[in-house]
Amino acid sequence: MALFWSIRFIQILGKDRSDFQIALGITLGMMLGLIPFATLHWLVLFGTLLILRSNFLAAFLSFTFFWAVSLFFAGPLEGLGFWTLSSHKALLPLWTRAYHAPLIPFTAFNHSTVMGSTLISTFLFLPVLLISKKLVHRWREPVHAFWLSTRVQRAYAHYRRFTH
Repeated sequence: MALFWSIRFIQILGKDRSDFQIALGITLGMMLGLIPFATLHWLVLFGTLLILRSNFLAAFLSFTFFWAVSLFFAGPLEGLGFWTLSSHKALLPLWTRAYHAPLIPFTAFNHSTVMGSTLISTFLFLPVLLISKKLVHRWREPVHAFWLSTRVQRAYAHYRRFTH
């Protein structure tokens, strides 16, 4: 199954999609992978992914990668969230008002892991977008040209010809 998704991603690199669409998919996937599930802002990000013309497969692969990274870095993310929520006494009234607001508690901001991962993903949004756009622009043609010359691609194309 992983081979199938890798093949599809390499094929999408060669299609008429802009570098920005693929980079935006990678970036939104990064944010979705770092932020824990079942929070309101995760659902809003997922809706944004569906509404914008971004590459859904790039987002899915990026989500899978960064979800594994978030499991590995859960401790530091929780520490950052705890530090954000508890060390600034001047922000305590803000957190109290936000907790009693109508929709904000559904973001689960008061959980330290959610707060830490949201902060990190927000700070990384622009750098990951710019870096992934440059990398997609740089490696799109060579990877696609290499893919077209492999036996796996020829076998896949031969298989697709007889199944459709």
